[in-house]
Order: sequence, then structure tokens, then C-alpha cells
Amino acid sequence: MSVSIPFGDVERMLKVCAEGYTIRFATHCHVVTYNGLVFRGLPDYKDLQINHVRKLVRSLQINRECAEAQLPKLKKH
Repeated sequence: MSVSIPFGDVERMLKVCAEGYTIRFATHCHVVTYNGLVFRGLPDYKDLQINHVRKLVRSLQINRECAEAQLPKLKKH
């Protein structure tokens, strides 16, 4: 069973760790922009697999320590 993180928790992390981010819905996924970078791979699910969230943090160059503080599951797995 894969670890998942609720979409609302990811949004709260973005508010704290990626101030000024934008998120919009595209055809089958969410597009997140932050600091001039774009991440197009966030699925439209209420619970996101941890790998999608890790890739979001890495791709948008969000401070990893901040993200882990907001989403403790990132640190454990």
C-alpha cells in the first residue's frame, strides 16, 4: 500500500513554504507555479501519492526542510 497525503495538506504546505504560488486545474491535473517554475504533474485526486508530492517539492525547488515540517510523512518515507 502506497503512502498518500491529502490534497488539502499539500495546499497548506504550499501556503507556508511556497509563498506566492499559484495553482490551477488543467485537463486532468493541477498545474502549480512558483518562483518562475511550473509543475504540471499533480493529479486531480483528493489523496496524492507521496512520490507526486516529493516531485512537486523537488521540481519547484521548495525548501525541503520546510515541506517536511509541514508534511511529516515526507520525512518518514
